[in-house]
Amino acid sequence: MDLTNPLHLIITIFAGLALLALIIWLIVFLVKPSQRRDALSLAIPFSFIGRRNRKHHVFVGISPYSKLLAGHLLREWEQEKKKSDQGRILFVNLTDRFNPLAERLLRMELKSNRVRLFNATPADALTLRGLRSWLANKRTNLYLFADSQEINARFLSEATEDPSIKAKIFYYSAEPNGFDALVASTGSRVRTLNPHQMAFRHLSLECPELMPVNYVKKAVDADGEPLGYVTEGLHALVIGFGYTGQEAVRFLYEFGSFVGKDYNRAPMSVKVYDPSLDAQLGAFLESAPQMKGDKAFSWCAESAGSVAFWEEFAKSHFNYIVVAMDDGPKNLQMGVAILQAAARAGQDISSMLILMRYWQESAKTREITRSYNEAFGVSALQCFGNIQDIWTTDVISGRRLKNVAKLFDENRKVMGITETWDERTERLSKPGKDHLRNQLQLRREQFTDIARAVYLPTFYAFVPKGQPNAEQMRYLAALEHLHWMNALAVMGYSDGPLDELTKHHPDMQPYSTLPSDYFKSMGMLAIKSMLELKNQK
Repeated sequence: MDLTNPLHLIITIFAGLALLALIIWLIVFLVKPSQRRDALSLAIPFSFIGRRNRKHHVFVGISPYSKLLAGHLLREWEQEKKKSDQGRILFVNLTDRFNPLAERLLRMELKSNRVRLFNATPADALTLRGLRSWLANKRTNLYLFADSQEINARFLSEATEDPSIKAKIFYYSAEPNGFDALVASTGSRVRTLNPHQMAFRHLSLECPELMPVNYVKKAVDADGEPLGYVTEGLHALVIGFGYTGQEAVRFLYEFGSFVGKDYNRAPMSVKVYDPSLDAQLGAFLESAPQMKGDKAFSWCAESAGSVAFWEEFAKSHFNYIVVAMDDGPKNLQMGVAILQAAARAGQDISSMLILMRYWQESAKTREITRSYNEAFGVSALQCFGNIQDIWTTDVISGRRLKNVAKLFDENRKVMGITETWDERTERLSKPGKDHLRNQLQLRREQFTDIARAVYLPTFYAFVPKGQPNAEQMRYLAALEHLHWMNALAVMGYSDGPLDELTKHHPDMQPYSTLPSDYFKSMGMLAIKSMLELKNQK
């Protein structure tokens, strides 16, 4: 080869560089496996060129949750026809000890060669070294599933402070308000994943037959058509006030409140039992100040198995019961005991629901609940919160919630709102001096859109088959306002001059005390929008 020829010289140089790269690759990958191997593999430019436009999923932390979701993603990819759009699933293993076989074992467990493993110490991984080229792709999803919530929060802070990182972030937090201030300031590309909240969201989306509206007495006319209010409200019992129990109270406050004949909230009762209640109640009420002093709630810091509890239970007539004492077995035992005690006390168990939180529902669990329901001739015992049901790509991504909420994009035009969901997101996400207020406003408005959409099946239970008359419309407007107010309350808002920072909203007050023109304007328009959606079905 004539090296005096520029073309030959360039070819020789490139060939030498390629040979040198191959030698380095062999040394790093075959001679001395280490964490550096991962960093080199993940950062190599040629690999990045091949993956920059594909859909990737990066999991920080190897846990049952991350592997379960990865399995769903892989099965979803198998069913899709557009293979060229699919990328890789990368697990970031936070460890001080490198295991060269870990990646192979992970691939065998998930049955896919699309899986890759990046071993790094938490300190190294937090610098995002070797991960930036993946996270710069706006089509990448980053899942923060580390065992330590503090590490998840540090990753979240690092990933959102770096302007080069465009990935959408899914932040796992078992605590209801874990690092909420940090999450609230990160923008719309961050989604918090809380399994306790997701259990009740799955219930409201997928199990309409188990919603509180089916366990209250609705007022009807001579033809059996609902008038829009209830004659007897919900009487609920919550056993256990851990994170699931707290979400149960929020759920009941939002979906178990109904309008009475006077257009305000009908009398309801929610009794909560937990021996460690005192340690939890203060922080809970601070996160939902609108519920402070609400006489519908009774807080009992004693065991649900005490003599006093069973004596009180025999005298009461609860129609909606949530048992959340542990991850499942104890809840099932208590649920069966409640059903037996109610039957002994002569209570109407045909109109009673006993929801038992069960993270890992098995065939044996289903057999037990079926057997007891059949023996008593009811369907009162029901498990909910099964991880296999709620930890899916559809629930995690929020696609279903967003699509349901977007139903109002067209119908909100009736309310004089022409801005779409995406347009509003873009407007309120722009940087500026009011960025934090805008982000908080965006979260509030997106949350209420989703809450209204999820509430539709409950709302329609009060809508007559024909066109509602003027009085029924007024009750429906009062019901819609009550739900909107309670949905904001569980988000932490309370009555006061509008301020996103302090979470105050001026319309969080009883329907009867609102200005007289409220019903004629926003209340009526909201009802027309919801009824229009019903007519489209």
